[in-house]
Amino acid sequence: AELRAERFDLALNYSSSRMSAVFMGLLRIPDVRGWSMTEDGLRVIRHPWSRVFATMCLNRRVATFNLVDYYCAMTGAGADTKRLVYVVKPEAEAKAAAMLADNGIGGDERFVALQLGASRAIRQWPEASFVRLGRVLVDAGFRVVIIGGGGDRPLGDRVAGEIGPGAINSCGKTGVGELGAVLARASALVTGDTGPMHMAVAVGTPVVGLFFGPASPFDTGPYAADQVVLHTGAPCAPCDHNVTCLEPFCRDELPPDGVAALVTARIANDWPAIEQLARGLFPARVYRTGFDAGGRFAATTLGNPPRRREDMLRDAYRATFLHVLEKQPLPTLVPATLDVAPFTALGALARDGLEQAGQLARLARAKQPRIADLERLGRELEVLDRALKEHGGTHPDTNVLAQMFTFGKENLEGDDVATLAVETAGLYRDLAVSAECMTALLGGAPTKEQENDARLHQ
Repeated sequence: AELRAERFDLALNYSSSRMSAVFMGLLRIPDVRGWSMTEDGLRVIRHPWSRVFATMCLNRRVATFNLVDYYCAMTGAGADTKRLVYVVKPEAEAKAAAMLADNGIGGDERFVALQLGASRAIRQWPEASFVRLGRVLVDAGFRVVIIGGGGDRPLGDRVAGEIGPGAINSCGKTGVGELGAVLARASALVTGDTGPMHMAVAVGTPVVGLFFGPASPFDTGPYAADQVVLHTGAPCAPCDHNVTCLEPFCRDELPPDGVAALVTARIANDWPAIEQLARGLFPARVYRTGFDAGGRFAATTLGNPPRRREDMLRDAYRATFLHVLEKQPLPTLVPATLDVAPFTALGALARDGLEQAGQLARLARAKQPRIADLERLGRELEVLDRALKEHGGTHPDTNVLAQMFTFGKENLEGDDVATLAVETAGLYRDLAVSAECMTALLGGAPTKEQENDARLHQ
């Protein structure tokens, strides 16, 4: 009641939890972007980029935008920074320096930080792999500082003990500020998909990220240019967040010696060497992070590995959403080897829906509309919507577009038939355009816009 009385104009809800949606609905804020609740208790996901985010969470193998970019797009302002920023306070620097000095690391001594722990076991690189990595780094002349919270201390003690006197365990000895100071002093950080990874890039320290299990370099990669991410080449990666894997072999696909070589090359800023190393680490994939012309995060594959199905779909979906939601022109992609017939069929269904929704809107606006005709068209649209959903289920490549349409339909509110029909027609139109874009980008028939562009160039 107190928050409702503040009469906020705008709320940004980046949480997908049910309770956050209920909370947003109870506050009655006129402009909620993200997850919310209608007055009759139904979930809605407001703002197009929120719906892209929700959709990609269910289709993670083709997820293409970083979470930071989703969040910025929901504000309406877009991305305006090329990396995260965290300012280390002097008192934190002093405490961190004292802790390192107590363990024999002077002010200018080189060390590599290792983040061992993770939120779940499937996100954690094997203990033996960290031990081997640490030994190779120590042999190369680096000290090793193991970072983490108090719960990571036993693991840190074991790994540090196995590495030998060149390693120290700082787990549980640093708060957030001191951790930032330690990372700012480090030559590099080796980590899984963790919070310290983001803090490292925020203080300007190079990262070598190890991604496997549910981690994807495209949606949660380190948000800064020139970071290195090593991603498993397992055909099932990234797995769904809800999956319980009984044999997480993907963690063993990232070899410690190869990781150590990437670390030393990245510290030396030797990108030709990293490119060469990427070739030898296949089927694992090495990415270099950066930003596209619009300031959005992008991960570029190094080592020229063969393009996979999901790579083609990911690139096409990225271009499609930027075209439909941001009005960016469609690029000319290298023709893919995928069957575009499912996208063509989806586009045809969407065009049928656009026509039927238009008929419904015109009929609803008539002075004396026939109720029987309104009901008939409503039933026909329900049948068509089921066909769209089934199409996405039976043709997984198109499921992203089918899911986006479903989320859009859930957002429709009110009881004025004409208004709802017009809004529904808009959803069908976006779906049709998106399906046509995907068809063109994957090597099928060009869109009318592309044909017009070709004529202009001729």
